[in-house]
Amino acid sequence: MVWVMVDVMVSSMNRRRTRRCSSVLMAALPLMAGLAGVFASPTEASAAVRGKQGIEIEGAQDRRGFYVGGGLGFGGTFFYVDDFIPATRMELDFGGGVTKNFTLGASLNVMPYLQRDSGVAFGGDVEGTGYMWRGLYARGGLGFAGVPRTDEASGDSRRGLQVGLGGKAEAGYEFWLNATAAMGVGITYDARFVPGTQFPRQTLLIGLRFTRF
Repeated sequence: MVWVMVDVMVSSMNRRRTRRCSSVLMAALPLMAGLAGVFASPTEASAAVRGKQGIEIEGAQDRRGFYVGGGLGFGGTFFYVDDFIPATRMELDFGGGVTKNFTLGASLNVMPYLQRDSGVAFGGDVEGTGYMWRGLYARGGLGFAGVPRTDEASGDSRRGLQVGLGGKAEAGYEFWLNATAAMGVGITYDARFVPGTQFPRQTLLIGLRFTRF
């Protein structure tokens, strides 16, 4: 199954898509470098959070309390079984740490497709993240997405958006950059079921997320 997916991904990309991927990557790298600089700047953890002993002062590398972050992922979407379209996804994430090892929040995203006339998707999820061992995490989310409208019979793009319902599953590892900032590297599988269509929009992404707790 993996080799079939890889073969579809490779055969679907042409020179025009490669040029667009390169331009998006060159534009995204300074953004990610800036995020890393901002989130990794020296700081002290001193927020008041509720713990086992009542109100406690948040310590270094503590996920409790409010967090905000941003992410960037690269991959693509299967519109149908054999129709893979490269894409990049940008995220804005915020929420709170329920415990040191579990956070609950929301994630908003915009996903431009790198094939000409394929459009842009956007959406949002309510997500929960559990940290199982050190920085190793599993993340799940449920929500909606606005996806480009297509003709399922011909595969041609049409004007407008369709609403897709579904969610995502992600696994990865998060590294602490300082006392309050972390960088996560993960693989995401996203599926959105569009009413009236036979196949869900399935997306595979590899990405980075910078978070400040």
